[in-house]
Amino acid sequence: MKIIGLNIYGYGKITETEINTNQHFIQFFGENEAGKSTMQSFIHSILFGFPTRKEQEPRREPRMHNLYGGKITVEFPDEDGPIEIERIKGKVQGDVKVYFNDGTVRGEDWLIKKLNFIDKKTYRSIFSFDVLGLQDIHKNMTEDKLQEYLLRAGALGSHEYDEMLSAIDNEMKSIYKKNGVNPELNREMEEMSDITSRIKVLEQTEEQYKHLVNERIKTEESLNAKKNALYQLDTVRKQKMKEVMYHKDIKEWKSLEDKLNIDPVIFPEQGLERYEALKNQVQQTKQDIALRSEKLKVLKNEMAGILLPDKTQLSYLESIQKKEPDIKQKNLEYARLTSAIETLEEEILQLRRDIGWNQEHHEVDDSNIVKESVQTVLSKIDEVALEEQFLVREIDHLKSDVKQLNHDIERLEEEQISDDRIRIKKEVTDREFELKEKEKMFRLIEKDYEREKKERNRIKRGQSGLIIGISIIALITGIFYLFNSNWLMGGIFAAIGAVTMLLLVLTNQKEDDSLRNDYEDEVKELKAVIETIKRNNNVDFDLNDARDLKMDLKTQKTKRISSNVRLEEMKETLALKETNHDSLNTDLAAIKQDLKVNPDIENKTIVDAIHTIREIKQKRNQINRHNVEMENINRELKEFKRSVKDELLKFDIHYDDSTIFYDIKSMVSKMYKDENHHNRLKDQIGLLENEIKVLSERNSAGSAEIVQLFDYVDAEDEEEYYYFARKYQEYHSNIERFRELSEKLEEEHFDYDTRNELSKFLLADLKEEEDNISGQIEEFNQKVQDEQKILAELNSEISNLESDGKLSEVNHQFEMKKTFIQNLSQEYMSLNYIRILIETHIKAIKDERLPVVIEEARSIFEKVTRGRYINVIYDEDGIKVRHVNGQLFHPLELSQSTKEMLYISLRLSLIKALKGYYQLPLIIDDAFVHFDKERKKIIMDYLRSEVKDQVLYFTCNLDNAISSSQTVKLKERVK
Repeated sequence: MKIIGLNIYGYGKITETEINTNQHFIQFFGENEAGKSTMQSFIHSILFGFPTRKEQEPRREPRMHNLYGGKITVEFPDEDGPIEIERIKGKVQGDVKVYFNDGTVRGEDWLIKKLNFIDKKTYRSIFSFDVLGLQDIHKNMTEDKLQEYLLRAGALGSHEYDEMLSAIDNEMKSIYKKNGVNPELNREMEEMSDITSRIKVLEQTEEQYKHLVNERIKTEESLNAKKNALYQLDTVRKQKMKEVMYHKDIKEWKSLEDKLNIDPVIFPEQGLERYEALKNQVQQTKQDIALRSEKLKVLKNEMAGILLPDKTQLSYLESIQKKEPDIKQKNLEYARLTSAIETLEEEILQLRRDIGWNQEHHEVDDSNIVKESVQTVLSKIDEVALEEQFLVREIDHLKSDVKQLNHDIERLEEEQISDDRIRIKKEVTDREFELKEKEKMFRLIEKDYEREKKERNRIKRGQSGLIIGISIIALITGIFYLFNSNWLMGGIFAAIGAVTMLLLVLTNQKEDDSLRNDYEDEVKELKAVIETIKRNNNVDFDLNDARDLKMDLKTQKTKRISSNVRLEEMKETLALKETNHDSLNTDLAAIKQDLKVNPDIENKTIVDAIHTIREIKQKRNQINRHNVEMENINRELKEFKRSVKDELLKFDIHYDDSTIFYDIKSMVSKMYKDENHHNRLKDQIGLLENEIKVLSERNSAGSAEIVQLFDYVDAEDEEEYYYFARKYQEYHSNIERFRELSEKLEEEHFDYDTRNELSKFLLADLKEEEDNISGQIEEFNQKVQDEQKILAELNSEISNLESDGKLSEVNHQFEMKKTFIQNLSQEYMSLNYIRILIETHIKAIKDERLPVVIEEARSIFEKVTRGRYINVIYDEDGIKVRHVNGQLFHPLELSQSTKEMLYISLRLSLIKALKGYYQLPLIIDDAFVHFDKERKKIIMDYLRSEVKDQVLYFTCNLDNAISSSQTVKLKERVK
């Protein structure tokens, strides 16, 4: 993969920036705070997601910009054309879109798969170098640690596996050690051994307990058998109760089954509704036929009284009517042209007045040459005038500034603070800062002291209570023995009581608060010193303000000198500009005379005067064109009037320019109205005749369908037809009720045979069976109660024995400890299994990958050391290097830069070995800052010429050997 362009919408302090990186090697140069780290983080974020809270890395969301994120344009060897990867603010890691060259768009899943599921941490550990990573080599490492570090660089690329093994070892040691005491499993095994010895002692006195336990087991088995029989009887009684409850429904179901055991009643579907609808339809149709016949007669009489117009006359009038728009347009055009000529004459007169012409001067030159010469002179005059105004304003402004500067310098000289006061003020500030830190420290010490004091008092109270209790018990015991004349034991216990009371007095001595008092005295002493200095000196001012006053005075004096110099220069320039202005005004007066315009018009209106002269000439030409058009229109109107005047008299229409077309339109409208009325009546008559025919056919069809309904049930009249309908409804209501009862009884688990069987019984017989079962249940309940009493007596005796021996409690503790130890053992074995898997995986990776990496690293190491070291060897003892003189060296014996070269060789070799899995750009962040000039040149030449992947090199030390086309200066692009 190759990055060919970066487009940063907003990331950190870099916004709206585009960078072309279409090079095999790119040097990103920038000073501190220029954005190198931000640029690296941007590339990582677009490819792998914005930083999350778990990563403990700043998200770099821009504070002064709305957009967050950006776009990277990349090239993949197996894809056509460049691909754009865009990530913007959305979910925690951002929303990703991948734009292809053909216009298709993919999501984050495609990108993860394309990068072969590598994550940000792995990418940084393999494909990224920085100065901190190289410095890790020079820490105080043992031989094994350094070998492990180098092998990790050549085989794994990261130390995650080592961290996992270390964490697993620590966890295993916290669970179990072979000869340990503190690990949890060791402690639990010791406790379990104690419990086992206690169980052996208690089992010797438990024979009677075992006999009682056996009796309890027998009683419990007998009780459970009776309870099971009682449960079965209760189930049978519930079934009988359900049979009694649903006996009425079963009887009704059987009755309906007998009624429905006949042939089904036949009746048309929706027969009643269809018959009533047909009956109403036939009656309504007869009324509609009568009404339409009456209306048909009236329409025929009306049509007979209408006279149709002559088609020829109608056609002639329409042809004249079509000429109406043209004639009206010509009249309007004639009126418009007349009005336009009058307007143009008035405008010409006004334009002549504007430029001071008493008559029209068509010979005046108004060409673009004249216009451009005027504009040139005017622009020069405006430019000179603006420069004069600017100079005048600047001179006034400078005079004002000089005056203000003089005033400020006088004020600042009066406000200056002496150096002695500044020195004393600085001393007070330092002591106040010291006081603030000591007060803060005193509060922390006091807080910890009070907390510790409360804890000590709580412990003392507990100890005092314990000592008092021991003392009282000892004294009471001693008095008891003394009363019984046992002087030895009485004296011993009395002495113990006296010693414990003495111990109580000694432990309750008052604590020493000297440390807290010393801190408090030191703070008070420092406060007194500060107050003395403030009282003896005037330090009521801000130290930064005093320094600023001195700097302001120096700055103001410098500004005053500079302003005086500029003032003199501007006065000389103003005199030259005024002379040039007078010369240009003379040239402009000659131009006004050639144009024969009023010499008093303003200079800025001369160009407008030229445009006005052009406009006068154009309007005069337009008036001449309008006069020709008016003559043509007048001739055409007279010809139309002569051709139609005589013909219209035949229609009794007299010609009038204002009403001729209205009269023709009225005549044509009347003719069309009569014709349309005749046609409309004819259509209505045909429609009514068709409707009467359709209604007659519908009436016949309805009557025939009624006859078919009667024939379907073999009914003679309407009354018999309704009788069959009632029978049909009754049959289907019985079927519906039978279906409801069947579903209800089936839900209660009454099958067909059960229903038939129960329908033969009487309700009294079922109730009698239910009573018999209830009597048996009462008898079993009495037996259960008797055996429960016996079981309670046995449990009571067993409880007494258990309270004495505590065997069950110890057994319970033993089982709990046993279970807990088993869980710890399983956890320990699981951790051990995981550790073995990780070690096996690391060994497999090293055995498979390291020989390939070492072979490639040998070639790289030889090149970057310029042949001083000719081989890198890996065996059971680790990595060694061979010098050109034949000697073998352990990595600890190499110089600092040579160790770094070896590390870089192994890392570059690993990247080549992973070429089949990952083809990603390398990011190097000032990793070679400790190299000398020669070694840095060697490694840079190797990266530019030998490394096939793209290299992005970030540095604050510009390498001039790299061309400008391969260098990006970040300082110029940061906003």
